[in-house]
Amino acid sequence: MLGQAEGVAMFTREEHELLSRTGRGTPMGDLLRRYWVPALLSEEIPGPDCPPVRVKLMGEDLIAFRDSVGQPGLLGEFCSHRGASLYLGRNDGNGLRCSYHGWKYEVSGKLVETPNCLDTAIRERINHTAYPCKEAGGVVWTYMGPVEKTPALPDFEWLLVPDTHRHASKRLEECHWLQALEVDIDSSHVAWLHRENVLRGAQQNERSRWMRDFTEPAFDIVEKEYGLLIAARRDVDPDNYYWRINEWLVPWYTFTPSEGGPAPFGVHAWVPIDDHTTWVYSFTWYADRPLSEEQLAGFRAGTQGIYCKLVPGTYRPLHDPSTDWGMDRAAQKRGDLWMGIAGY
Repeated sequence: MLGQAEGVAMFTREEHELLSRTGRGTPMGDLLRRYWVPALLSEEIPGPDCPPVRVKLMGEDLIAFRDSVGQPGLLGEFCSHRGASLYLGRNDGNGLRCSYHGWKYEVSGKLVETPNCLDTAIRERINHTAYPCKEAGGVVWTYMGPVEKTPALPDFEWLLVPDTHRHASKRLEECHWLQALEVDIDSSHVAWLHRENVLRGAQQNERSRWMRDFTEPAFDIVEKEYGLLIAARRDVDPDNYYWRINEWLVPWYTFTPSEGGPAPFGVHAWVPIDDHTTWVYSFTWYADRPLSEEQLAGFRAGTQGIYCKLVPGTYRPLHDPSTDWGMDRAAQKRGDLWMGIAGY
């Protein structure tokens, strides 16, 4: 229930609506459109004139494709003529052609052919939805805000390193973007939601033992120019603290606390599909060396790092609300799985 619990600040319903609604014309939706948005992985449109794919961002139905020279484009899904889905269209000859009447659009959204209409002036009057695209870091990025406010594409380190140094993937999460993001920067949940890993790690390192034993961290939150620095302090003994640092980079990036040593860096991007579902983009990288084949195999299989197992051929987790996340009550009762769900 939204409201105020004793000693705990909680959103009001009005605040919740303000922060979670991302459709065009909403305060949050218009703000998020001022940033470059991860639209899809480059691998989803693997080559020139490949089949188009559906994309949904902040409630908008879109179609992504590559033209004949490999340039990515992102168009409104429904043809400006009679509303047929361009997903059913033909991708060839440097444009996406609607299968209904043959109207053809370039990646810019410009209407270049109207075979059933000899009045060529109509092409100048049609303003089909199209968003500019750029590629970096294995991702096709788009900007959906006012053209005159277009910023530079961010120069994040994980976008600048060689492809051999980085892995990128995504998964579907059935949760609105801000609630999902908030979980990732909450260090107090680690000892419980991820208790399986914590208990296993406690046999090998002090950090896991501290998270297992000190489940009520004290938080210090510092506002920064880029967003927030969130520090969770566990009082290990009278003379020592264990600090676990999370960072939120506006608008949707959360950094995995570094474990140091050989561990690579990790970051998530929580991108709204609509007000109820989210694409979680995950990036892992080294600044100064390639990822190993063993690491890449684990990332792709969803058995290592910040990745999960996916339904083959999709970006949907193998377990989700429809399968109760693979809950195994018998294993939970036996103590084989503390939570009853493998992978957490």
